[in-house]
Amino acid sequence: MKNILVTGATRGIGYATAKRLLARGERVFALGRDFSAFDLDAENCQRVSFDLRNTDAIGMMCEQLPAIDVLINNAAMLTSQSFEQYEPKDRRDVIATNIEAPAELIRCLVPKMVARPRVEGICGRVINIASVAGFGGHPDVWYGASKGAILNMTKSLAKLYGPQGVMINAVAPGPVSVNDVALIVLGAISLSNVALMVVSIATPVAPQVAVAAAPPAASGAPLSAPA
Repeated sequence: MKNILVTGATRGIGYATAKRLLARGERVFALGRDFSAFDLDAENCQRVSFDLRNTDAIGMMCEQLPAIDVLINNAAMLTSQSFEQYEPKDRRDVIATNIEAPAELIRCLVPKMVARPRVEGICGRVINIASVAGFGGHPDVWYGASKGAILNMTKSLAKLYGPQGVMINAVAPGPVSVNDVALIVLGAISLSNVALMVVSIATPVAPQVAVAAAPPAASGAPLSAPA
C-alpha cells in the first residue's frame, strides 16, 4: 500500500484519480479546500483540508503527513477572465495555486523520497497534471502560462531528481473525460524507468499513451500534442 497525496481531490480529475486509487487499495491523502460534496469515506482515505494559495504554510502542512510515496499535483485554478480585465488578486492566486504550490510540494516532499531505499531503482514518484494549454495557449492567459510553466518545471526537476530515483512525469490532457485522465495517472504510477509521452486528443474518448524506454536520468520528459 502506497501513501499517495492527491491535490485538488474533491472534484474532477483529482476526485476520479483518488477514487480509483482507493479502489486499488492505496492509502490516499485527499487535499482540497471544500469537502462539502466529497463522498469518499474509505478507511484508507484521509482528508487534508488546505488552501494551496497559502504557499508559505505548505512546508508545515507537509510535516504533518507521513512519508509520501507518490505526489499527484492536480489542483489548479482557472478564471476565464480576459487578459485586459484580469483582476490582480486572481492572477496572484492562479500563479500561487498552479505554479508555486506544486513546486513547493515537490521541494518539501521529494527529498524525503530520495532518502528512502529504492525499489527496482525507484524511491518515489511525482505526477504533474499539465494541459494542452501549456503548448497551444488558452483564453485564460495566466492559466495557459501556468500550464506551460508546469511542463518546463517537470522537465527541469526530472533531470534533477531522476538520477536520485524519483520519477517525475506530466500528463497534459485536452478536453477529455476525467475518468480517462485518471486511468492515465494510475498507469503513470506503475511506470518503471521510462519517460511518459501523452498524446491528448480533443474528443471524449480515452487519450492514447505511448511509453518510451529511457534511463532514470531522462525520466519525466512530458511530451504532448493534440491529435
